[in-house]
Amino acid sequence: MAITGFQASEAISADDAVYVTSLGFIARALGTGLSTAAAAGVAIDSGAAGALLRVNVDSIAAGFTGLTPGKFQYVSLSTPGSVVDYTTWETQFSALAASGAYLTIVGKAVSTTELVVEVGRPLYVIK
Repeated sequence: MAITGFQASEAISADDAVYVTSLGFIARALGTGLSTAAAAGVAIDSGAAGALLRVNVDSIAAGFTGLTPGKFQYVSLSTPGSVVDYTTWETQFSALAASGAYLTIVGKAVSTTELVVEVGRPLYVIK
């Protein structure tokens, strides 16, 4: 299990998908821009801006609800930090993306509450 520590640039909750900002802080990932869609992992801890938080970059993350085992989870397009299945991502894409958005795998659900973190590169999807 690889765990890294970062200082938060904003309030972050445990199980939020996070990315590393240009200043080296972490923030909640969002699939609407390349930098914000480039998830680094999933927050283990919750904390306010300035807090030192741990990030799971390649192991099982627990504490989720409503996951479907076997389905990949992606960075949300509408809720910063959230992970969603492909059907939800596609619905968000249809409703929110003006010209395109980024599809980034965060991991794969292994139970209704656990996700194996396996972050992929953001892929730009054109509308």
